[in-house]
Amino acid sequence: AVVSTQSTGELFGTFSVVFWGAGAAIGGGSNVALGFGLATAVTAYMFHDISGAHFNPAVSLAMFFAQRISLVRCLLYWIMQFMGAVLGAAIVYLLNGKVTGAVDLRDAGKGTEEEVEQWAGFLCELIGTFTIIFTYLAATNRHRVQRVSSYDYSIALGLAVFVVHYVLYPLTGCGVNPARAIMVNAVNDDVPHRIWVYIVGPLVASIIGAFSYELIFSFPLKDIIFDDKIEMDASPSPPSSPVKQSTSQDIVISNKSNGDLAYE
Repeated sequence: AVVSTQSTGELFGTFSVVFWGAGAAIGGGSNVALGFGLATAVTAYMFHDISGAHFNPAVSLAMFFAQRISLVRCLLYWIMQFMGAVLGAAIVYLLNGKVTGAVDLRDAGKGTEEEVEQWAGFLCELIGTFTIIFTYLAATNRHRVQRVSSYDYSIALGLAVFVVHYVLYPLTGCGVNPARAIMVNAVNDDVPHRIWVYIVGPLVASIIGAFSYELIFSFPLKDIIFDDKIEMDASPSPPSSPVKQSTSQDIVISNKSNGDLAYE
C-alpha cells in the first residue's frame, strides 16, 4: 500500500511538471525555463514526503545506483512517470491543439532548421541531467536533510531545472527527462530527431551522477556534519561518573560506520 501511494505520487507529480512546463512553452523560450523550474519546485514541495519527488526516470535510476531505492520501486516509478508525462502532454494538446516544448536537435527553440551536432546534443543532455541529479542527491542526503527543510529542497531542485532549461532549451529543446522528452513528442505524433540523444544522455548522467556523488562527496559530507554536530552539542559528563567518557573521536568513528541508509 505504501509503495502504491508513493508510485501514485510520482504519477501526479510528473503530470504536473509536464503539464505546467509544456503549457508555459506556449509563450516562448524563456517561459519554458520558468515554467519547468517553478512547476518542479512547487510539485517537489507537494510530493517530496510522499514519493521522494523524482518525476524523472533518470533521477530514479540514479537513486537506484546510489542504493537509496530498490529496483522494483525504480521500475514502478518509471511506469508512473511515463504515464504522468503522457497525461500532462495530452491535456496540453487538447487545450492548445499541439504540445509546445517538444525536443528536437532541429528547430529546437530557435525557429530555424539549423541542426545541433549529435555529439553536442548528447553532451548538453548529459551535463544538464547530471546537474539535476547531483542537486537531487545532495539535497536528499540523509545527513543534510536533518538541517534542510522541504522548502529549501524544492527551491534548490526548481532552480537547477530552471538554469538547465534556460541554457539548453535553444540548443536541444532540453529533454533531461526521458519521460517528458518521449511522451511530449509522442502526443505530437513526432519522433524526435536523433532520439537516442534524449535517452542515452540522461541515463548515462544517472550512472555518473550516482557513483560520483556517493563515492566522492557523500562520505566527506557525513564526516563534516558529524564533527560540527559533536562540537556544538557534546557536553562533558560529570566528573564523579564512574563510566568512561566517550571522546569526540569515538563518536565520529561510531557514526562513520552507519553509512547512508537506503530510502526504502
